[in-house]
Amino acid sequence: MPRVLAPLLVLLATMAAAADDGMARLRASGIMRWGCDISGGAPFAFPDPSDPDRVIGFEVEIAEELAHRLGVRAERFSADWLALIDALEADRCDLLINGFEVTADRERVVAFSTPYFRYAQQLVVRAEDRDRFTSLADLAGRPIAVLNGSASIESLRSAGVPPSLIVEYDDSLAPFTETILGRVDACLQESFIAQFFAGHDPRLALVDAAFDPGIYAVVVRQGDDDLLASVNAALASMRADGTLGRILQRWGLWSDAQRELGIDRGPIIATIPEAIGTPPEDGLPWSLVLWSLARAAAMTALLTIVSMPIATFVGLLLAIAILHGPKPLSRFCHGYVLLTRGTPLLVQIFLLYYSLPALGAWLGIPELLTWNKVVVGIVCLAANYAAYEAEIHRAALQAIPQSQWDAARALGFTRAQTLRFIIVPQSWRLSLPAIINDLNSLIKDSSLVSMIGVQELLAVALGIGKASFAVPSMLVAAAAFYLVLSLLADWFGQSLERRARTVGTLPEPIHR
Repeated sequence: MPRVLAPLLVLLATMAAAADDGMARLRASGIMRWGCDISGGAPFAFPDPSDPDRVIGFEVEIAEELAHRLGVRAERFSADWLALIDALEADRCDLLINGFEVTADRERVVAFSTPYFRYAQQLVVRAEDRDRFTSLADLAGRPIAVLNGSASIESLRSAGVPPSLIVEYDDSLAPFTETILGRVDACLQESFIAQFFAGHDPRLALVDAAFDPGIYAVVVRQGDDDLLASVNAALASMRADGTLGRILQRWGLWSDAQRELGIDRGPIIATIPEAIGTPPEDGLPWSLVLWSLARAAAMTALLTIVSMPIATFVGLLLAIAILHGPKPLSRFCHGYVLLTRGTPLLVQIFLLYYSLPALGAWLGIPELLTWNKVVVGIVCLAANYAAYEAEIHRAALQAIPQSQWDAARALGFTRAQTLRFIIVPQSWRLSLPAIINDLNSLIKDSSLVSMIGVQELLAVALGIGKASFAVPSMLVAAAAFYLVLSLLADWFGQSLERRARTVGTLPEPIHR
């Protein structure tokens, strides 16, 4: 979905005034912003199972070493993997290091460094099918799961597998889970990913022959030639002095195929336990996990607490403008409500987050329009829910009897005074139950902002779950936190309704 924004981003970037070269920006800021998706799973960049607040992975170590050799400090930028190239084009980060395969399609929109890793494709089947499916040919006519956007898709297409049998998932762990559950007959992933997730699972088996090799490389914007040259020089030195080889060994990724890239293995060192791909022996460190989830729940609460009052107030203004404003304003506000309610919230989040920086560069005010991801999340949630609240307020305003208007007019109230002192207070109390219902919905919808890297409750739970092979447990824990937040929202709504009843303008419930 985020790639639909690429033409707009490229157009705005082309129209923008020429910016400083990427390497000049790095030197000026002293920071190398590198993009990755920490919820994508091991061994790229993922939460440490023994300390969820710490992000580890072989690409984390590559990024830190690369920044060191460039003379700057590494700063991680997180977003959904499918949106990372959009983030790069929007200048949200300086480069990407996150398992990006070098493909012809990607080379048309971004530039790649020299490679830092060589991989091959690996089939995974259920353990009971290990003798039945020994090659891709044995799977003819059967569905095969892949990661959305990965080179595995092109590998299958090149082998003649029809698109209808290529089942794509946004989650790197999902293809293995679907294979276990029997919804597909196999999955195809890079060999080291297959080894990490399936190599120690007795329910799965690796098909011996890996095929269709490819390479990973650092991704930079086209035109950042000085930055690309500096990255290539740093990678060359890392290959030559054995640093890159040591990192690959630490993560159990070394193979003789890496020598084809000119990578010196260096001294033989042991693989670290985090690279084995097995659940923690002592189970999850629940005290640390719950603390991480509690902080993520606080972010979810923050998004909701700030967004909902804004949405409610703006929705009221929209409703008043639609019902009582001048015709041009009424039509404009009605159009806003229709447009906002008619387009997905996720599209609105992507559009605002990735287009604003490019628009700011074009207008010469990049700092003014490059908003923090939390701010973007709050603005998008508030703007989206304002359209829904406008309809709630409109119905409540129209529910006030005409006699109220007539009485106010008889007392000499102006139209504005009637709205402010008589109509709106009554309509507000009538709209309360529906608004509280939307408040509960907003708590859950706030998880969508994780697509631009906001570490809210669901994103953190999934990241920890994938890294520790405990996704179901983490989803149950996240559900418990969501339930607590929802119960608090209900309690808050009931207290507001009780207060409204004391004023005598909200009917008593029929069932006590």
